[in-house]
Amino acid sequence: MEAGKLKGKRLWWLSVSIWIALTVILSGVAPGAKEFVVSNKDAGLPADVEAIIAERQLEKHFPQDGGMPLFAVFHKEEGLTEEEILGFAEALESLGTDPALSKVDVIPLTQLKPEQRASFVSENKQTFFVPLTLPKGLEGKDLHELVVLIKEGMSKKIESGVELSWTGPAGIASDAVELFSQADVVLLLSTVGLILILLLLIYRSPLLTLIPLVGAAIVYAVVDRVIGLSASAGWFNAESQALSIMTILLFAVVTDYSLLIFSRYREELKTHESTDAAMRETIRHVKEPIFFSGSTIVLGVATLGFALYEPYRNFAPVFAIAAVAMLIAGLTLLPALFALIGRKAFWPIIPKYGEKSIEKKTFWGKVAQVVTKKPLLFMVPIMLLLLLGAWNVTNMKQSYDLIESFPDDLSSRVGYDRLGESFSQGSLAPGTLLFVSEQELGKEELQDVIKKIESKPGIDKVTMQSNPITEDGKSAKFSVTFEGNPYDEEAFETVLELRDESGKMLKDAGLADTKLFIAGESAKYTDLRDINARDTWLVMIAMTILITIMLGVQTRSIVAPIYMMGTILLSYAATLGLSLFLFDVFLGLDAISYRLPLYAFVFLVALGVDYSIMLIARIREEMKSMPFDDAVRRGLERTGGVISSAGLVLAATFMVLTTMPIYELKLFGFIMALGILIDTFIVRPLLIPAILMLLGKWSFWPRKMK
Repeated sequence: MEAGKLKGKRLWWLSVSIWIALTVILSGVAPGAKEFVVSNKDAGLPADVEAIIAERQLEKHFPQDGGMPLFAVFHKEEGLTEEEILGFAEALESLGTDPALSKVDVIPLTQLKPEQRASFVSENKQTFFVPLTLPKGLEGKDLHELVVLIKEGMSKKIESGVELSWTGPAGIASDAVELFSQADVVLLLSTVGLILILLLLIYRSPLLTLIPLVGAAIVYAVVDRVIGLSASAGWFNAESQALSIMTILLFAVVTDYSLLIFSRYREELKTHESTDAAMRETIRHVKEPIFFSGSTIVLGVATLGFALYEPYRNFAPVFAIAAVAMLIAGLTLLPALFALIGRKAFWPIIPKYGEKSIEKKTFWGKVAQVVTKKPLLFMVPIMLLLLLGAWNVTNMKQSYDLIESFPDDLSSRVGYDRLGESFSQGSLAPGTLLFVSEQELGKEELQDVIKKIESKPGIDKVTMQSNPITEDGKSAKFSVTFEGNPYDEEAFETVLELRDESGKMLKDAGLADTKLFIAGESAKYTDLRDINARDTWLVMIAMTILITIMLGVQTRSIVAPIYMMGTILLSYAATLGLSLFLFDVFLGLDAISYRLPLYAFVFLVALGVDYSIMLIARIREEMKSMPFDDAVRRGLERTGGVISSAGLVLAATFMVLTTMPIYELKLFGFIMALGILIDTFIVRPLLIPAILMLLGKWSFWPRKMK
């Protein structure tokens, strides 16, 4: 007996030692993931979309162009004098004397005539802006560092009473880098602190609160270094947003697995004197739900690898690495930690071996009794409510304006609003019209085309850029300003119309051998809108098929995967529809970020399936020793506590995202928390058992039941 205990202890110690050794080794030789956070090239778009082709053509024919625009926006309520305007322009132009800023191109406004400078000053003289162009190829931290140098150089030259803000594509990108870098540490500490408090409140066991957090910390350390090592090898790009959400997911899921192990371990300790034997029996029962739970998460996030949009593809390896590590830890590290601590893990209420106690009817036992007796009474109203919520998804509008996610007082947001109020919003991100011909372009013919373009709805103006025609006369470029927000649907539709009608306009003007390319932010987001729609449907369909197959393998049934996946999809649609309604009523939002529907789908489906797997696995286990109806009741009763606790922890940890400064993450955190609560307290304990009872012997067809 003692030899068996010693052997068991050695096995658990070996498991923990391997994980700790892996953590130490990787921490010493591999970089952290955050060291390789980079922005996506070409806005994450494929090289063959029209906007990127246009940029490449622009670089080819006008190689001096192509830098990222940055706008310095000066504002003074009392109004700016001509002397102040010239002073600000001169201060910006003097930045070039700094070697670190020598490649920053500033429009020489001091050399322009007063009437030319007037186009950069608002009518009320309160706002004045100067366009700067940063060198090509800058991204992520490098771009942010250069913008910070520019800001620091100008801050010393601005008098009090004048508001200076920095916006445009470069200012927005720089602020995005800064926002995520500030929030990462707060996010991690908030997540750990919240899990600690919730576990103490729910289970009142100090050691139980530490085991999941210690396990999660070890897994996080390994995952962080593996991602860093992979990113440093150039296998994929690591993104701040992906790493932030991965942190939440990892700590929450490891805690979920810990609670599942804890619940079953407590049961087995009452029938096994040896803690080693109790843990071995625990693993025998929990290995199936943990394996299939982890596998569905891996499959779910892996489908993002099918996407064309690079930010979606970059999510796939980050989350796949985390999911695999969580799965392995759930089967090795976490059981070992519980086994080594033994019965002390449950202090102060330690389960005693052989103790016979009268089982009181728990809350979930009462729920199981009622649901299984009157399944139709629960299924019909729940289905109607979920369908009602899902219907509101038909009213969904998507936003492609990143700056709407920024805090109101952020520099790029302030400058953006100032320019929008004082000038046209389209001037914040003007596009470029590039004409490329096989022969010399005629000026009259070009002007004819430009006039037709200017007359189109959605176009504010077309102006000539610096050095507009190449020396051979075969290429010409013009700046196009769209009416309204350049990141809005109206601008996208205008881009599409220009593309569709450009051939006819050129032919009518006698430029049949000429091609018109449209470059700029509006053109990029026009292509992104189409690619996002394609990626969203592809990932949703692929993920649904793969997880349904996985559920079929787990349940060995054809019918079970259908109602399991069906309820998850309905829960997702209802969550999204209800969230849209709440955002409209309480926040006044009529549109959400284009990325939220897909991200919410991937994580709500992958995590929602987890709880269904845990419930169905327990029901199938109970079916071996009792009739089907009793097995459903017992399965719901036995898993109710652990799944509801896990759901609360998971929902609360995602709510931590609502503290992030990025509005998009706030909304994502709320959608995830709401969806998890709906699945935990409505779909899993009420709807699925009701469906099981109504289907009866067909619930696991073709599997035979007692």
